[in-house]
Formats: sequence, C-alpha cells, structure tokens
Amino acid sequence: MSVVSVSTGIDVYYEWHGDGEGTPVVFIRGTGGDSSRWLPQAEAYRLRYRCLLFDNRGSGKSSSPPGPYTVEMMAKDTIGLLDALGVERAHISGMSLGGAVAQHLAIHNPERVATLQLHGTWAKTRGYASAYLSLLKKFLECGGLDLYYEAAILYLFPPQFFIDHFDRVETILASMKANSSPLEGLKGQLEANLSHDLLGQVSSISAPTLITVGELDMCIPVQYSRELHEAIPGSQLEVFAGGSHLFGLQDPDTFNRVTLAWLNGQLAAGHV
Repeated sequence: MSVVSVSTGIDVYYEWHGDGEGTPVVFIRGTGGDSSRWLPQAEAYRLRYRCLLFDNRGSGKSSSPPGPYTVEMMAKDTIGLLDALGVERAHISGMSLGGAVAQHLAIHNPERVATLQLHGTWAKTRGYASAYLSLLKKFLECGGLDLYYEAAILYLFPPQFFIDHFDRVETILASMKANSSPLEGLKGQLEANLSHDLLGQVSSISAPTLITVGELDMCIPVQYSRELHEAIPGSQLEVFAGGSHLFGLQDPDTFNRVTLAWLNGQLAAGHV
C-alpha cells in the first residue's frame, strides 16, 4: 500500500495483491470509486495473477487537483503509474469511467495492453448516458457528496436487489461515503465522463477484448455495450442476466468466474 508521484504531476495511491508471475492485471475503477471496490476481484484473481489496484485522480488517496478532467488525462495518469512501477505491459480491466480510460489506453498505447476487459462502459457520451451523467453532476452540485451517493446508488442496483438485500445495500452505501472522493475530484471525474468520445476510434483496438454489462444496468444500459461489441473487432460480449451496473459487487462469484475464465482462456490459446 503506497503512494507514488507520476509523470502527470499527481500522486497516485496503489496496492499490489497476489504473487502471480507474468503479466499483471491492472484494475481501473469508475466515477467516485476508490480501489477498494475491486477487492472482490483481487481476492479471486490473486491466486494466479499479480493485481494492481489504484485510485484515479480525484478519488480515494490519490491527488484531487481542480478539474475539469478528461479521459485522456486519466489514461496518461495510468501510463505514468505503470512507468513508475516498471510495468511494461498489463491485462487491463476497466469499469464504467475506468472502462473509458481503458479504451483510451488500448487505442493510444496498444503496446502496453495485453488483454482488455470493459465492464459497464460506453464509447461516446450521448442520449441516455448524457442525461444520466448530467443528473449526477446536478446531484453533486445541489446536494453535495451525501446526496450524490444516496441518489446514485438507486441506479447502481436493480430494485429487486434492494428488496432482497437492503442491509447489504446500506453497507455498500456506507462504504462509498466513508471512502468518498473529494467534492472537487468527483466533479472533475464527472466532467471527464461528459466529454468522453472514442466512438470513432474504438474499431482500432487490437487487444483481445471482453465486454460485460448487467442486463438491468440503469446507469449505462446494455445498448452501449452492444455498440462497443459491434465496433471492436473480435470482441466478446457477456450480458449478465439480472445484473446491475455494479455486477462485480452484486454477484462477485459469477463476475469473477466469467472474467477469469475468459482471461485464462486467452492465455491458454496463446492469444497474448
């Protein structure tokens, strides 16, 4: 558990998990999420892979300079972290905004990306995604961090999950608040979301790519993942039945089983 200064001028908090050899897996989190939200995945992956978890600019224990941020800026932070840690090439797994950052890496730094996983993400902010992300920004601006998280969580899981697991939802919400991004950092990340547009470039992605999305994702609906799947040559799409935006927290066992099987299969087939 350490902090390192990277080439973009910020300090980045990171953690290594696992003792696996070979190419590590780098997990990139979404809006307002610190690295702790990847722990259910790190616990499963660490048996075979060395896993790098870190806080994006504007979240957790990393720097939160004034915004606006961009996806390109956050991708350069990630490359800066890899450079500082001596990681030449990695399996990249990005969630939501982290998936947007992962797309940028795969397009502009393809030599650094062994495989690519894109979870609950999108190629261009428009339509429903634009309306939803603009609403999140209004929640933050009008009600501060508490209202932001209390409102946002209603979109992060489907209603039945709230009904069946309300105590668990409350625990997740409490963790989100306890590990909250600073207000300015969260605002900067939301601005990165709103300006995201790589739709005209994702077809150049050459890394083996797995795209996953929850069937009931109310943040970035399944149509956006289908658009990515159609645009990225040879990509595989997995739609999780009954799944939410945060399916990796909703049902980590299924999420880990599917994503690990895909990654292990890429290595076994010699595709990377």
